[in-house]
Amino acid sequence: MNNHSTKNRRYLILAITLSAIVLIGASCTKKAAEKAAEKSIESASNNQADVDIDNDQVTVNTNAGSFQAGESVSLPSDFPDDVYVIDGTIKTALALTENQGYSVSIESNVSVSEAKSTYESELADAGWTIASTYSTANGAVLSAQKANRLATVSLSEADNQTTVVISTSTQSSD
Repeated sequence: MNNHSTKNRRYLILAITLSAIVLIGASCTKKAAEKAAEKSIESASNNQADVDIDNDQVTVNTNAGSFQAGESVSLPSDFPDDVYVIDGTIKTALALTENQGYSVSIESNVSVSEAKSTYESELADAGWTIASTYSTANGAVLSAQKANRLATVSLSEADNQTTVVISTSTQSSD
């Protein structure tokens, strides 16, 4: 990895962290705080990050990728079409250019056991090989591989809501 991509990754991580703090710390001077946070993040990245914080929605774009969090998050347009996406509300979406990596967090009303079974079936049907699965009382994790690509699905249940985190990446063929 070259120094330029390391810097971009640091900027993206900094922007994501600061954006999350802004969402958590919303106050009565929300608009002023949003604009101050945008300027602070953009300045910290030497203006390499384009940040938009509005109505509990955070969007960060850099050369290294993009991040979105809030109530109206969209699946990245180039998210792999051979990775099943469960019905629910997308809460966060991260897309990294370097390894064609994605991470999407979805809240769903489907139980962990049902979601796990569905993901095992859907991924296998799409040509993925299930490499491992692990279950706990309130969660599960499964990983799959397809050629030089990896996918991990993490499931957790709390308050009758299941959170599904789908992460994918492409390994370089160095």
